[in-house]
Amino acid sequence: MKLASSQKQPQILGTLPDQNLSPSKNISPLGILPEDEVLFMESFNATITPYSSHKTIVDLFEEQVHRTPENIALIRHDFNLTYRRLNESANKLARYLIDAGVKRGSNVGLIAGRNFDMIIGMYAILKAGGAYVPIDPEYPADRQKYILNQSSASHVIIDTDYPGLNLKSDQKIINLNKAELEKIDSSNLKTSIKSNDLAYTTYTSGSTGVPKGVMIEHHSAVNLIEWVNNTYNIGSNDRVLFITSMCFDLSVYDIFGLLSAGGAVVIANHEEVVDISKLKTFFTKHKITFWDSVPTTMNYLVKELRSAKEPFVDNSLRLVFLSGDWIPIQLPDEIKNHFPNARVISLGGATEATVWSNYYEVDKLDPNWKSIPYGRPIANNFFYVLDEQLNAVPIGTIGELYIGGVGVARGYANDPDKTRHSFLQDSFNSRAGGRMYRTGDLGRMMPDRNLEFLGRKDSQVKIRGFRVELGEIENLLNKFYLVDQAVVIARTENDGHKNLIAFIVPKNESFDRKEILAYLKSKIPEYMLPAFLEELKQFPLTSNGKIDKQALSKLEISDPSSARYEAPQTEQQLKLAEIWKEILGVERVGIHDNFFELGGHSLMAVRMMTRLEREIGIHFPLSILFKYPTISSLLSSNEVKPSNMESQWKSLVPIKESGSKSPIYIIHGSGLNVLNFSSIAKFVDPDQPVYGLQAKGLSGVEDPLDDMEEIASSYIEEILEHNPSGPYAIAGYSFGGYVAVEMRNQLEAIGKKVKMLAIFDTNAVGSDHYRKWPHNMWNKIRSQGPKFLWIMKSLYSRPAITINYQKLLLSRAFNSAVGKLTGIRTAESNTFYTLVDKITEKHLYAFQNYNMMPFDDTVHLFRAKERIYFVNDFQYLGWRKYALKGVKVYEVPGDHKTMLLHPNAQEFARALQQALDNS
Repeated sequence: MKLASSQKQPQILGTLPDQNLSPSKNISPLGILPEDEVLFMESFNATITPYSSHKTIVDLFEEQVHRTPENIALIRHDFNLTYRRLNESANKLARYLIDAGVKRGSNVGLIAGRNFDMIIGMYAILKAGGAYVPIDPEYPADRQKYILNQSSASHVIIDTDYPGLNLKSDQKIINLNKAELEKIDSSNLKTSIKSNDLAYTTYTSGSTGVPKGVMIEHHSAVNLIEWVNNTYNIGSNDRVLFITSMCFDLSVYDIFGLLSAGGAVVIANHEEVVDISKLKTFFTKHKITFWDSVPTTMNYLVKELRSAKEPFVDNSLRLVFLSGDWIPIQLPDEIKNHFPNARVISLGGATEATVWSNYYEVDKLDPNWKSIPYGRPIANNFFYVLDEQLNAVPIGTIGELYIGGVGVARGYANDPDKTRHSFLQDSFNSRAGGRMYRTGDLGRMMPDRNLEFLGRKDSQVKIRGFRVELGEIENLLNKFYLVDQAVVIARTENDGHKNLIAFIVPKNESFDRKEILAYLKSKIPEYMLPAFLEELKQFPLTSNGKIDKQALSKLEISDPSSARYEAPQTEQQLKLAEIWKEILGVERVGIHDNFFELGGHSLMAVRMMTRLEREIGIHFPLSILFKYPTISSLLSSNEVKPSNMESQWKSLVPIKESGSKSPIYIIHGSGLNVLNFSSIAKFVDPDQPVYGLQAKGLSGVEDPLDDMEEIASSYIEEILEHNPSGPYAIAGYSFGGYVAVEMRNQLEAIGKKVKMLAIFDTNAVGSDHYRKWPHNMWNKIRSQGPKFLWIMKSLYSRPAITINYQKLLLSRAFNSAVGKLTGIRTAESNTFYTLVDKITEKHLYAFQNYNMMPFDDTVHLFRAKERIYFVNDFQYLGWRKYALKGVKVYEVPGDHKTMLLHPNAQEFARALQQALDNS
């Protein structure tokens, strides 16, 4: 198998413990992927393309000056500057800088307004062999001082006097208003500048609050410029509306890219950008063809155009580049309403990888998109989705995004520790620099072979003990028809609790808090719901045009009544809330909080039921939790009384009763009850009923069954009482898969139509391997070799998960042995877990004595994508031996347990609904 690099791929893979790992010891982590995914990753990153790697930004500009000297290069208000005059001005200033002591490799600060001098200063610094360090005149004096000192800037160019500027004694100021440049030679310089020399150092916000200086070399910018100009045919007829700060890396292409192709840079100031009438004038007067901004700025523009009295349509704009933040799903279509000829390009990357590293042209919107795809790498750039051990993860699996290729920065200025942490050896590709950048972003490869961006890794917060990704909530809000744009933050209140706050700019000034909240409740668990929904007319922005989240966090919340929390008051409410807090592991429980939406599942529910019976004297069937999942509703219900216990108990539990489609009946797994199917039921079609079947004997009144045929028959009896005519969709999870097969056989035997047999991650090989040992000793012995190798490989690629699972197995075995030998159990488990153990033993006996035979039907196998334990048949889980009409496999994200839980339940439900509708 051939890798993108020239290195050979070893059989056993490791992590990268040291950035300085020598090439001879380099270990490629692709081997944990299936062969087809390895081949795909190679083709996905096969981006090596010839470019002018020996040239500098100066070379590209001077070549263009030679081609089109009298073309207009810069426009501001009613003034313009030709390529020739721009080049001559930069040459004069460059010679002045050299005479002032600027040398090759010097960092030179540049503090200038949005004018011609700013761009002349950039080119002059580069021509003198230095690297420019852009500093906004509006920055606080302390930040300006920090950047100049931290970058070791030897000189500072200013375009006017800045009274607050505080320099070190060895830093020289060059004031363009006072510099005498007229008599200096204006011809091109003969400075020896190399393509791997530093071009600029730009400062970005750091997670510690201290800015980081990103050092970019000439050749990296040249690659970006040539890719954009060649891909989108940028030429002398193009004009970009320059609206971003020179401190924002979008300016790198806007200035140097257009001026390498003969186009013009039309400079707008901040006041003009926020004035819609002036913006419209820019488009009509200057025939703007190229727009480059963060999505927020373009969203503001189209919103203002949409609300204007007179319709505005411009046919000149042909390219819209959007990057730097989430793109609202509806924005591309709204752009084309006003700019019908515009191609909308979504770009991503990092300042540390030279502006952009990937792109996606938004042609048509897919209604299933959660966000605009991140796309594919640009020329000579590579993208990887890796786990914590720097191994590539399978398609569809979330990991951290890493960028490789020629765009990767030299590092952080004068900060070797941060550089060492963020810039690593590229173990996948030794070409194009051989280094990669750790972005801190989360993403995954989608089935259509495009990357999906999922937000910052550090934007995850903990709410009531649960990990919440703020970007997930923002995506949902931004898709809702009443929302124009939304941002979600987590804010710590005075009492120490963290609250989620959603700031929303409504669409068409229609802010319906209740409807928005109802929409969110239908999509995400309770703990992810914002405590406050706050309306804004527009978002505060940083100087780079990004949403200022720090400013949002300081805003007063105008509507505290939007919080849903209501504290428990009565003695029973307080006691029940305390039990829920301990079992769910959350900080706070209100009387209207939903047990399942707080993260409750089957084992938690049975623990809760046991403690309620012991401590409060309430006894009820677990199925009642579906009807009454809050403390308030549960304590108010008559159905929790002991007198109702025996008469109310049934195996058949309505999880979602509404809907006219044929119901699906799902048989419990080893947890014995059906509470863990609630998440799936939430995401199937509104018209799809879902029922569960919980184990006989859980009531503590009936005896559990120990015969597979009897278990299936008892469940069928209740199904027929509920739905006499059919047809029937039967599904079984784990142990329930075997029960489902037997139910299918019995229903067919009495002439009932089974429209679908679904198996939820049941290992059919287990029906052989888990029989009483004399029957299959040889099969068990034979499987130990592959099992051992699989565990070793899993231990190597996913050590934490593998170790935790093996510890769990040992713990269970130990606790079971101790319990049997000593009879000692906790007070909580005395009542319920003794009952569970009794039923489980009966079911194990039924399973070991059940002879599953091949049957004339299709199995719809819903298989967990992540496997934390060994199976003999990873593809079909052994079902091809039994399903004579074949096995249809649906891969579901998550492992055997988490496949049923949020967020995997949504994809599971979608696949299940598709199978039901097609059966």
